[in-house]
Amino acid sequence: MAVDRMTSKAVAYLGRVVTDITIQNQDVRLAASVYGQLEKPAVLLLHGISMSRDAWFEVAQKLSDQYLVYALDFRGHGHSDHTKRYVLSDYISDARAALAAIGKPAIVVGHSLGGCVAGVLAQDGDSNIRALCMVDPPWYLGQPGEWQKSVFRQLFAFISGQQRKWQNERAPLSSYLQFVSATPSPMGGITSDHVNFRQLLCHASSLQRQDPRCWDNVIETCSLFSVIDTTRPFKCPMMIIQADLACGANLLEGHDQRLSETNPQAEIIRYERCGHTPQRTKGFEQRFLQDLERFLLRHA
Repeated sequence: MAVDRMTSKAVAYLGRVVTDITIQNQDVRLAASVYGQLEKPAVLLLHGISMSRDAWFEVAQKLSDQYLVYALDFRGHGHSDHTKRYVLSDYISDARAALAAIGKPAIVVGHSLGGCVAGVLAQDGDSNIRALCMVDPPWYLGQPGEWQKSVFRQLFAFISGQQRKWQNERAPLSSYLQFVSATPSPMGGITSDHVNFRQLLCHASSLQRQDPRCWDNVIETCSLFSVIDTTRPFKCPMMIIQADLACGANLLEGHDQRLSETNPQAEIIRYERCGHTPQRTKGFEQRFLQDLERFLLRHA
């Protein structure tokens, strides 16, 4: 993997920045946004499947006064290249390329897919990871029988079907926006009841850009995560945000206990009455930021 050197020099010249860069991971170009100041402690933000780096915009802006923040688009998502396959090792490779671009140890904050990617890196003892915050990761959903218990099995099938149809039709962004706004929410009502307009627009744009093949090893069996050895402990400080089981959590009944048994030092925080994306859910954004800033301050 290699970093785009010209882009890196531009970031260094600006000192304090909010800008977009390109990171070269072998033959795959990855898009990222950089916020903050180069001399500050580093934070890497990793999104979930079907999302993009833009989903972290509010969080990144809030952190930019005290941290150098990178937000990455995984391959097949956002403005990054589409590729022939999408397996967990590919996404892990993308995260490694971003860590190399940062050039110093970082605290990684990963939501959903991003949490699993960072979790495997933390199991490996990657020296570029200082600490890890996992936001409602599907850590056990690749194991036999677990995916069938998740509300996301049907929801993802529904979303991916509409996405393929509209991409084939070259549908306008407004079609995606109306769709994500009116999609039934596991928290009750529809998504627009719980998510602000900018985040809805971000998700609509992400679905319009995403390679639909990213769903291929997720929809039926969630085999994307079956390669995770969940018995291996994490080798860095951990904070795990768990959504409410009744509101569409990825960490299902007993998963938090299993995580605690493998990682007794991990801090696990449950958000009652909150769904899968606390960082963008009305009424929980501030709590998430407070918990995250406390964790970052402790380990930066």
